[in-house]
Amino acid sequence: MNELFVWVAAGVLAVLIPAAIYFLPARTRIVIDTPTSTARAEVRPLWGFGAALITRALPKKNRGSPLASFGDAQRIGHALITPGLIEASYSAIKTIFELKPKIARLDLKLNLADSTRTRVVQTAVQAVLAMAPAPIRQSVIISQAENLGAEISGEFDLYASPAQLNAIYGRLKSSRAVQEFRRRLARKPKPGKRLPDVQVS
Repeated sequence: MNELFVWVAAGVLAVLIPAAIYFLPARTRIVIDTPTSTARAEVRPLWGFGAALITRALPKKNRGSPLASFGDAQRIGHALITPGLIEASYSAIKTIFELKPKIARLDLKLNLADSTRTRVVQTAVQAVLAMAPAPIRQSVIISQAENLGAEISGEFDLYASPAQLNAIYGRLKSSRAVQEFRRRLARKPKPGKRLPDVQVS
């Protein structure tokens, strides 16, 4: 009987511990930096007392070098005007802000070679930010990039469970706008092809 109790207790712990790690808050630091091909989440489960886990959205081997597709002004310009992309991105950022991050910063630098195209993207982003709460407006900075292309860098420090983070990332990645953005980024538009207008809902 004692042996059965030990096995039952061990089975319960084997289920509860992973569940606790997945659903309880974790100290999380999200870092995005296209100039160094960095996009990762550093997660310390159980309020920061667990061992650190690092998840990367970009290959580690490319870290330190600029993200090539973002340095192609025509390609990234075409991708950034994907209808619905800005709204999908804003929804993800808004959800992160609802978790009350201690640090929240996102910088978008643009130099799309064509000043009209650059203004179109800037205007679309600013239109969405105009309706955002003050903390988000103050944390998102849009400026001119020195090099051609686009640069995105940011940092978020917050407490969120891996379950919450996976849900936010899953919704963003599975949205039609983000899927189309990735398709456009993967192929270079034909020279001289007219780019579609930005649609802001």
